[in-house]
Amino acid sequence: MMDIPIWEHFLFAAMATCGFSIFFNAPKKLLLPSSVVGGVGWIIYLVMSVHFDNPLVYAFTAAIFIAVSSEIFARLLKQPAIVIIIPGILPLVPGISLYNTVLYTIQKKYELAASTGTRAIIISIGISLGILVVASLSRMFNIYKLKKAFSSNDSNKYISWVNIGKIRTNNTYVLNKAEMNDQLNSMNLEDIEEDKCKSKPENSFVEEEIICDESEKTSDIKNKQDSDS
Repeated sequence: MMDIPIWEHFLFAAMATCGFSIFFNAPKKLLLPSSVVGGVGWIIYLVMSVHFDNPLVYAFTAAIFIAVSSEIFARLLKQPAIVIIIPGILPLVPGISLYNTVLYTIQKKYELAASTGTRAIIISIGISLGILVVASLSRMFNIYKLKKAFSSNDSNKYISWVNIGKIRTNNTYVLNKAEMNDQLNSMNLEDIEEDKCKSKPENSFVEEEIICDESEKTSDIKNKQDSDS
């Protein structure tokens, strides 16, 4: 594969990624970012395949780059990251290896079929792991932002982070109390509430005493009025 110049590899991979983006009805403003991500991801895959014998390493590294770049472009362009990830990883999919596996099996070359099939499976695992790692880190980052916005009582930031998925898809969305409670329950924020309660036990006790004193005074005044009448 290195007989072809690097720039041609990039060009053809970018064109293939752009074609898949059009096939999946991606927005027009994502065609250029998707093409660049797919082209660079393929170059990383190709160059590392020359220097590393383990296909898991270069498949994982290329998938990491594609997933991270997709998350960045998704936040900049307010679009779902998956719209960039799927076309971007398709040039990495070991289609020729799967084809050769079937071909060698038909030709009864079972050793070649086993080695080629194993290589294809390892590449697929590397791609999947790269996407999974970045997606998990992105989710943890979003949850951290939600907790930070909630703990600082910044409702505007909280609602904007809750609605970020809907905002990217250009759908109108209004967060109501029930959905907000579901979001809070899913984030396990009981510890924050306990800390807040522990931080001000004396104030709450004083407030309760004041309320009790006022209620006793009003009851005494009513009793005096009844006795006078």
